[in-house]
Amino acid sequence: MSRKPLRLLAMAAALLAVLTGCSSIPTTGPVGTASAESGGGSALVDTFVLAPRGPSDEGGETPQQILQGFITAGTGAADDYSVAREFLTDSLADTWSPTDRVLIYGADPNIVPDPDGNSYSVQLEVVGALDARGIRTDKASGTTETLSASLEQVDGQWRISSVPNGIMISEVSFSLLFLAHNLYFYSSTYDFWVPDTRWFVQKAGIAANVVKAMLEGPAPYLQGAVTSAFPAGTALAREAVPVVSGVAAVDLSAEVLEDSSDLNRQQMSLQLTQNLTQLNNVNSVEMTVNQRAVDLGKENGSPVEAMADPEVGGTQITVSQNELAYFKDMQPLAIEGMPSVAEYSPRDPALSLDLSTIAFLDADRSALFLTGPNQETRQVAEGASLTAPSIDPQQWTWTASAGGSGAGVLALPPGGEADDMVNLPVAWLAGVTVSELRISRDGARALLVTNEGGTSHVLVAGVVRDAGGVPRTLTTPLELAVSAGSGPGIAEAPPVNRAKWVSEDSVLVAQTAAEGQVVPVILSLGKDPEALAGLAGITGLSAGKGEQNIYAQTSTAMFKRMGNSWYEVGEGLRDPAFPG
Repeated sequence: MSRKPLRLLAMAAALLAVLTGCSSIPTTGPVGTASAESGGGSALVDTFVLAPRGPSDEGGETPQQILQGFITAGTGAADDYSVAREFLTDSLADTWSPTDRVLIYGADPNIVPDPDGNSYSVQLEVVGALDARGIRTDKASGTTETLSASLEQVDGQWRISSVPNGIMISEVSFSLLFLAHNLYFYSSTYDFWVPDTRWFVQKAGIAANVVKAMLEGPAPYLQGAVTSAFPAGTALAREAVPVVSGVAAVDLSAEVLEDSSDLNRQQMSLQLTQNLTQLNNVNSVEMTVNQRAVDLGKENGSPVEAMADPEVGGTQITVSQNELAYFKDMQPLAIEGMPSVAEYSPRDPALSLDLSTIAFLDADRSALFLTGPNQETRQVAEGASLTAPSIDPQQWTWTASAGGSGAGVLALPPGGEADDMVNLPVAWLAGVTVSELRISRDGARALLVTNEGGTSHVLVAGVVRDAGGVPRTLTTPLELAVSAGSGPGIAEAPPVNRAKWVSEDSVLVAQTAAEGQVVPVILSLGKDPEALAGLAGITGLSAGKGEQNIYAQTSTAMFKRMGNSWYEVGEGLRDPAFPG
């Protein structure tokens, strides 16, 4: 069924909901002003709802119909999924936990009876899943999962007596009923906001759910890489976060103030504001304890506000005529005071945000060099198949080397020499090769492309640093599923060997090739993949800030994205890269 008939059916359900006064989940649409009674949820107008039905009052439904009704009722989050619980026995209804897991399926579920007659298998084509914390994991095309359920008769009607915790919901319904929202935590330096994308049911009380999720701490792949202004154990003093005239009132437990400094309380206030003002109905935040406003202390001690989704400027570094050059305003520019590096046949240059440090590899990518305007060129590392260097906001220079039993991650401090190189122990890289390593613009995350047994993986890991800012390891990563999305690309998930940061929560990936059509894909933690227009012979990519600020390099020319096409911006340039 197409989206249009589904939308018409949903609108009919909305009308029925209004006429009958039933409780339902609001979905995406224009946002109005939420009252205090709304609990901080988005008050939506000109929208529709899904109101699932419970079991028939007349009875007579088959076990398959009961199971299908239960699955369909996963769209009804009102009253703690009270409609879905009607399909369960009383004892299971008391213990079933709908929020433990959300399975997102594509094709309609297949319900198959087991030989004993009272047990059934629910076969699903799974496209993704949410855990209890709202962290989404996408699944590769063709992934299936089978759940077991048992039924028994209660007063002559079939009811489910055993089924796993969680709900099952179609991909279409999921996109309407769930909202992707970035939680924000501080980078280790408190200079940047680091996003942690979660998914929430769109219903009254979403503001409280956002605050509770933030207070519980970051996702596992960010633990140790980011920090929160709130001490562990901080909780809401009451479940609701009312929003009145755009002001969200967050009442916290008294423990939050214990041993807190003015600076700490100011950082708490900023973190709440950053997390909640991303909601459409919140403009500002009032932080209270026992419903009394928290004293934030002296204004002259206010912290510098952290930066979200940092800029990278408009200057790229590139190789032009075997020398390093800037690329700005659609033309190559000589770098004043830059020493010649032609003897090294430079490849894959990297640039610091302040344009003071340049890193590059030699022709066979076995040596890493550092240089810059009015500086000498010095070799700082050697290894097998080094990845293109990446320079983080703290001026650390990163690369990965394939060799031995697996890849190694190397990081050089600002101004460092070869002896200062830090070799990070990353156990999960054993037995794999790394073709790309890019540090995020907040310095808290690493984007990697790895290959293991002929299969490529796009991974995001947290960068764990010690108190002095020295990188110590990478966390166990989150994997981004690669698919061609809904754009004009290929149907199957493509292999990948290149990846670049496009924004704080999206990346550009591709499999570069000497010839043939290459279809880059934008992957986002909160949106479906987007396939860009294909371009023959892409050998390299660069990305500034934003999905239109994307460049592709071929063996003959450099191109810039324009809408759903590419246009040529230069010739004779190689390996362009924005700062980072």
